[in-house]
Amino acid sequence: MSLDIWPDISPRPIETTRPGPGPAPLASVLWTIRPDTDGAPTLDTLRPHLSPNEWTRVSAFRDPAHAWSSAATRALLRVMLARIHGARPLDWHFRTEPGGRPHVDMTRPPFPLTEATRPRFSLSHTRGLAACLVSLGDWPPGAELGVDAEWTGRGVPALRLAERFFHPDEARVLAARPDEPARQDLFMTLWTRKEAVLKVLGLGIANHLNAFACLGEPVTVIGPAAMVGSAAAWRVGSEDATANHRLSWAARGPAARPDAPTWPLAVPAHRHVVGWPP
Repeated sequence: MSLDIWPDISPRPIETTRPGPGPAPLASVLWTIRPDTDGAPTLDTLRPHLSPNEWTRVSAFRDPAHAWSSAATRALLRVMLARIHGARPLDWHFRTEPGGRPHVDMTRPPFPLTEATRPRFSLSHTRGLAACLVSLGDWPPGAELGVDAEWTGRGVPALRLAERFFHPDEARVLAARPDEPARQDLFMTLWTRKEAVLKVLGLGIANHLNAFACLGEPVTVIGPAAMVGSAAAWRVGSEDATANHRLSWAARGPAARPDAPTWPLAVPAHRHVVGWPP
């Protein structure tokens, strides 16, 4: 489906080190949504866009805020897949890998899909925000994406947590920050970057947070080649989705070896959804 109907969310190209002519940059779209001052969209509004199993899980949450953000994320995914890739929202089915990464169920596609045409997506929800990142067009086998969002309204022992769980280089950069607010700000950026990268890799946070670093501008992903592949294959970005939410996205081209060529990637086009349906 063409993006001409959404002229405000065309992906922005970024520089790539791939020399000469080559394939067009891999593109994606990021949508975020938060409840308005009246609490809309409500759970009842979102329910028609959820499968029976999804609604059962959402209904089991005791925390209304958690229930809302979980429901909004899944509904947002289904609407995005339908708008961008076709079919109806409830025609899409999903499976979860052992590491926790969800993906389109290729045994029950809404129409014939190949590994290249299979939509890549990543989800994140936190207090008061839902985020969904979806690929556009064909993505070659091995290319994946990830997104993570966190609520910044609470303080955390940033340096102590970083020294225990993060890569030593990240802990040293945090320790060099002059004051606690600056450390808090950087910690949330690093945390969301690392979660986004782990989602690309299909890995959980347990025993993996300290294995790689996401530092610098532009961000460089440095870690064991067997884990992260070529640093040149990655693009990572961060932003404030709202005044109280930090968000990071990550994408990796199909290069898996340090000597593999760079694959062009585009910065996700971010649309903040207002109203429902979007």
